[in-house]
Order: sequence, then C-alpha cells, then structure tokens
Amino acid sequence: MTKFTIIGLGNPGKAYLRTRHNLGQWLLNLFAEENHLSFRTRKKFNAHTSSFDLRDRSILLVKPLNFMNDSGCNLVPLMRDSGFSESEVLILHDELTLPLGDFKISCNMGSGGHKGVQSVIRSIGKTARRLRLGIGPKVISEQLLADYVLSKFTQEETTLLEGRAGLFLRAVNSVILDGVDRAMNLFNNEKNHKPNEQE
Repeated sequence: MTKFTIIGLGNPGKAYLRTRHNLGQWLLNLFAEENHLSFRTRKKFNAHTSSFDLRDRSILLVKPLNFMNDSGCNLVPLMRDSGFSESEVLILHDELTLPLGDFKISCNMGSGGHKGVQSVIRSIGKTARRLRLGIGPKVISEQLLADYVLSKFTQEETTLLEGRAGLFLRAVNSVILDGVDRAMNLFNNEKNHKPNEQE
C-alpha cells in the first residue's frame, strides 16, 4: 500500500486560526472533516496527526505545532516513527503570488521565499508536491509583510474561500489518487484560476 503524508502549514494557537498564513492548516482541517477524522497530539514530535486509508493509499495528516519558520523541525522523525517516508509528501500552504482563492499544484521547486516551506524543504528535500493557496499580495504598501500574512481574513474573503473549498479538496484528492502530473493537468488551468466563481 502506498503511503502518503499531507502537511498543513500554519502557526499554532487559536490566535492564528483565521490568518492568511494558516490557510494550509485550514484546508487540512477541512480534509480531515471530509473524511470524519480527528487529530491527536504527538508531544514527542510537537505535532497534531491523524491517519486513515483512502482506497489503496495509507494517509498521514500532519499539523506541525512549531511556529511557521520551524515547520520542518520534527517531520522526518515523526514520519519515520509512523512508517512513512519523505518520498510521498503533499504540502498545503499559503501563497502570496496567487490571487485570493486561486491555487496551483507544483512539485520540484524552491520555497519562493516562504519560510515555512523552506523549513520543510530543508528537512525532507524539494521533491514534495505542493498545493499553493493564494492569499494575494498585500494591498497597503507600507504594511510589513509579516503583519500582512498574520492578518485575519475579512468575512467577505472567508466566504470566497469557503465557496472554493470543494475545488481545493478535489485537488488534494487528485494529487493523492491520480498522481501529481495528472492533477496538474486537471487543475492548473484557466477555469480554476477564477476565484470569484464559487463552487
């Protein structure tokens, strides 16, 4: 049975739940809900995890409890302790270069300056698949980038993201079940880059 790890990036604690930088964990939580899963705390590895079988795949879900810039610190020992390798991994994370509600599936690429992704790449290498969820660039030029990514979504933005959630989840499932090449062909197209169109 193929073993596949999905990592949702974000900062720990309730204060960060609706912030832009936690979009990866938001989607991982939705994926867990869709599959009727709950997370347990793995104190040894400072992470929340859950696992289940999806068709012929054994899936491990991971929410690191380190702050974003140290997301990769405990991943390798956690995955190996759980019987998973670094070769089959999908990272869910926020992406400044894509409009809010847009997304793109990528693989074999650098971090693009995302410190959380950079930490994961240092830990497991850059062969991981990635689902990059757009949060858009900052609107106020004087605003610090750190303040922007840690700002909360407005109600209008939240509604937009919730309207796209079904599409995001289908993309996650496609990467796992169809493979990254087919998933990119299916979802990295113009139709999926119109975030104002709700599902």
